[in-house]
Amino acid sequence: MYKEIISQKQAIVIMTTFIIGSNAILGIGHKSKQDVWIAVIMAMAASSIIMAVYARIIKLFPEKNLFEILDDLFGKVIGKFITLIFVWFAFHVGANIIKNTSEFIRIISLDSTPVCIIALMTGIVIAYAVRSGIEVIGRLISIVFPIWVMGTLLLSLLSIGQYDINRLKPVLYEGFGPVISDAFRIFALPFAETVIFLSFAGSFQKKSSPYKIYYYSLLMGGLYLVIVIVRTIMMIGTTNISMQMFPTYITARIIKVGDFIERIELISSVLIILCSLTKAMVFLFSFTKGVAHIFNIKDYHKLAAPLVFLTSIYSIPMYKSAIEMIDWALNIFPYYAIPFQIIIPVIIWIAAEIKSRKTQNTNGHNKDETVIKGDAYTQRQNS
Repeated sequence: MYKEIISQKQAIVIMTTFIIGSNAILGIGHKSKQDVWIAVIMAMAASSIIMAVYARIIKLFPEKNLFEILDDLFGKVIGKFITLIFVWFAFHVGANIIKNTSEFIRIISLDSTPVCIIALMTGIVIAYAVRSGIEVIGRLISIVFPIWVMGTLLLSLLSIGQYDINRLKPVLYEGFGPVISDAFRIFALPFAETVIFLSFAGSFQKKSSPYKIYYYSLLMGGLYLVIVIVRTIMMIGTTNISMQMFPTYITARIIKVGDFIERIELISSVLIILCSLTKAMVFLFSFTKGVAHIFNIKDYHKLAAPLVFLTSIYSIPMYKSAIEMIDWALNIFPYYAIPFQIIIPVIIWIAAEIKSRKTQNTNGHNKDETVIKGDAYTQRQNS
């Protein structure tokens, strides 16, 4: 069967867009108020540790995805049980992202359209991308990424006249407590969500460095979040941020350049939806690959449409309101995600290190025996 391959550059672009993802809709968390940018930096530092674990797992098992690694380490039965756990995680988070995106679209532009219609239409776009494969997703995001970067820079430049740096003060007025609390949230959503990239690590090019993929993406995605957060605070202040459902979008909405450039929020909404859809594609690609692995189906493509459709249907009644949706993402998800993002990956990493050392010792022992036998044979020949 044809093996899909993405370059290191494509992997970085996908992961960077993924990191931004639905945070553009949900926001970051506002306990630390004007110090939330410090929380992002702290979350980046903490994430660099767990990302080293993710990258090390990929390094120990080149050209294999998460599900194949689990079978190698724990056997078919236990391996597929852990695969099932990750499949649930990918499905559940994917459904949440579809819900986030659908609610965002409904509230900002299609308020009279039932959310179920928007969710199903969103699902069609995602299903097409997943069915097309990770190579197509990689090429598409690589083309759109420069446009996204330029759009972000344009919004930041156009809003300079409305910045008030005093809104970033005082720094650490309430101490480190709120900052640490927000840093934990940001660690879980979005940085540690990159654990899901293990599910298609087998598609990385041989020469790709998983460490570069993770750390370059962390730096670019984290820098973007810091820029957008600082811009938002300087424009509307922390009080208004806490009162808004979608502060990033609202910030773009109030940008004006003289009397001739308005309605800039259109650019912002397109960028937000693009990032959110990319994140949904990654999670539902993982979901589809995992289901195919559990049932030993070699061609996952034919599962994409029904599984994404199922996810879209599941997403519709998940929350009674957008406020409940955002509350779950910011206050419950960080704890819910701990087993998937930290506990299980660390167990996989430890098992992988043990197996790697055993393999090295066995190979070294066999090599020594071969050398000894060769020396003995040479001595007999000489005598």
